[in-house]
This record gives sequence, C-alpha cells and structure tokens, in this order.
Amino acid sequence: MRTHHRPPWPLFIGVLQIVGAVVAFRDRAGPAPLAIVLLLAGPLLLFALYRQTALTVAAVCGVAAGWLALGYPLGPVVPSLVAAVIGAVVRGARPGAWLSLAGLWLAWLGFGLADLRPLGTPLQELRGLGLVALLAFAAELVDNRRQRIIAFRKLVTEERLRRHEEEQRRAGEQRLRIARDLHDVLAHSLSLITVRASVALEVMDTNPDEVRPALLAIKQASRDGLDEVRAVLAGLRSPDDTSAAPRSPTPDLDRLGELLDDASTAGLTVTLTSSGTAAEVPAAVGLAAYRIIQEALTNVVRHSQARTAAVHLHHAAGSLTIGVVDGGPPQQPTSDEGGNGLIGIRERASALGGTASCDSTPDGGFTVMALLPTGTGGKS
Repeated sequence: MRTHHRPPWPLFIGVLQIVGAVVAFRDRAGPAPLAIVLLLAGPLLLFALYRQTALTVAAVCGVAAGWLALGYPLGPVVPSLVAAVIGAVVRGARPGAWLSLAGLWLAWLGFGLADLRPLGTPLQELRGLGLVALLAFAAELVDNRRQRIIAFRKLVTEERLRRHEEEQRRAGEQRLRIARDLHDVLAHSLSLITVRASVALEVMDTNPDEVRPALLAIKQASRDGLDEVRAVLAGLRSPDDTSAAPRSPTPDLDRLGELLDDASTAGLTVTLTSSGTAAEVPAAVGLAAYRIIQEALTNVVRHSQARTAAVHLHHAAGSLTIGVVDGGPPQQPTSDEGGNGLIGIRERASALGGTASCDSTPDGGFTVMALLPTGTGGKS
C-alpha cells in the first residue's frame, strides 16, 4: 500500500501562531483556554486533513470564525488561513476555497452586527473584505507561479524526449546506412573472390599459368574490400580521431572505372555510356549512384548467366538517371522483388528523395533503374 508522508510545515505554522498570539496579547490578559485550543486547531487540521483540501480550508475558516467570535483579532490565525487557501487553490479546490472565505467574511460581519466585536465605520468594515481579496490574490499568484513551473518542466522534459528520439532516429539511420554499405562492399568483393576462386580451381590442373592471375585478382579484391570496409567503419569514430582516416577515397562516379575493372575480373564485360550534359553531383548522390551500380553488377555476377551488362547514366536538370541492364537469363528462378541488395537499392534512392525499380525483361534479362535528384541546374 502506498503511504503519504505528512508535511512538517503545519508545526512551523503552529509555532508562528503561538508567537503571534503572545505578541497580540502582550498588553492585556492572555486568551481563554478555548481560544488556545482554537489557536492550535488550525495547524492540527492542516496536518490531519492535508489531502482533503476543500474540507481543510472549510474547517480552518470555521476555526478562524470561532476565534473572531471570541472577540480576538484575526492576526494570530492568519498563517493557517493562508496555508489552507493556497493549498486548496493549488490542488484544484478553488470553489471550496472561495466559498469558505466568503463564509468567513460574512461571519465576521455578523459578529459585528451581533455585538460580538466592536462594529467600525463602513470603510473599516471593508478592510475585512480587502483582506479576503488579498488572500485570494496571493493564492492565485502562487498557483500561477506553480503552473508556470510545471509547464516549464514539462517543456524541458518534452525537449529532452524529442532530442533523445532524434538521436535514436539518427543512430538508426546511421546503422541502416552502414549495414547497406557493408552489404554492398562485402557482397561485391566476395562475389569477385568466389568467381576467381572457381576459375582457379577449374584450371589448376589443366592450365596452371591461369592460377596466379586468379589468385592475384582474389588478393586485390580482398584488399579493396577491406579498404572500403575501413572507410565505412571510419564513420563510426570521432571526427577528431585521425586514426580513423580511410585508406581509400569515398566511392563516387569518378571511380566507376575501377568498378567496371572489378566486374571484368569476374568475367563480366560492362559497357558504360552517358547522355546529357555531365555536371558535378553532390557527394551523397555520387556515393549512392556508385553503390547502386555496384549492387546491380554484383547481382548480375551472382544471379545471371549473362557475361555482358550495360550501364547508362543520363544527366538532366536537377536529376541523374541510372540504368543497368543485363541480357540474362538468370542462373535460377528469382522473384522480381530480389533480395536485400535490391531492397537496398530502393532505400538508397528513397533516402535522397529519388526512386528505383528492378524488373525482369521479356527476354530473361534484368533491368535496374534509379532516378536521383541532384539539385543542380545543368541542362540536358
């Protein structure tokens, strides 16, 4: 069961009211025993009923009314009134607080009319109303301050949550990017290694002179793959970490010749053509274009019997269109949707605001098309 710890401040209010009564009665006889009970009743009610705010403020106002009925000045019991009214307003029991204060003021007027206290001039009688209004204003001021603090804390919490979600989103995007890059690099390199290793095994006994070039190609493919993996993983390190510098430049359209050479070592002859007015493209677009072509050619090596493929680049105003076509047929039946590599092609294009499609051709070949926005204003 959940327990609530009662606040200690009613004890402080009790001590304050006793000190106030001592000061108020220093020049005359002290209060009657009943008045002393009423003087302590306010703090005790605050302590006992601290969770029932509407009942608390009504009870404390009743105690104050009894105190006034004995003809004593209001001053000594004001601390309990202030605490009860502010507590009620802050906890949402505003109607109960105002009704209780109105009842106390009417009782104070009634005591004057009943000769339980000296009746002053109308202006003096209005002082009681002014005290009630001042108390109400103070309670509203405290509640307004409290609401502003709550709103500020909520805003800070929401901002922290938004930053955390943004960091999580960015981390997720980075993991996805790295996963795509690693998939493209490793799939391409391992495909080349597999093809050259198969060639070496086939000619090892019949044509030993072909083994050495195959092994050299495997060595070079392994080295290139490791360099690109290092370049990808370098993005995980701190910008200030100089040891994270990649050994090879970031792939882009300028390195397509190396990519075509790699495909050639795997037995795939690739022709590269372009149209439109070539213009410099953003680094992100260049990298995405390189990876899309790399993955498309890797799929040809792994899943097609074709020994030739064609890559076409079309530069237009604000866009770059990529087409990769092979004549097929496939080595084994596959769906048009492809595997993770083809999904990665679509995701790369989508990440830049572009589109990509992968479709079979009527003659058994396969076509990969991608449209990437470049933001440049070159003319086609």
